[in-house]
Amino acid sequence: MLTTDDLLRLAPISWQETADKMGPQERNEARQALEAISARAGMLAAYLDERHGSGCGDQGHAKALRQANRTQRAIRKAFGYQITHDLSV
Repeated sequence: MLTTDDLLRLAPISWQETADKMGPQERNEARQALEAISARAGMLAAYLDERHGSGCGDQGHAKALRQANRTQRAIRKAFGYQITHDLSV
């Protein structure tokens, strides 16, 4: 079984071969793990972008967290989820 790190390092050209070698349960577990990583990475990137303050200065924790939550909702919506639990300030 491949780890999520192994999957993230795969070149797109090898995705079909890799998926073909996985069973349905392994594909589902990998999908769930990668979706969770995507949502968390997107949230952190949005948070850090607000804290970086390019042109506007550091926007502070509360505003950055609100942006992180908006980003998480957008990412999860792209994956077909309807319910998202925001992080609180």
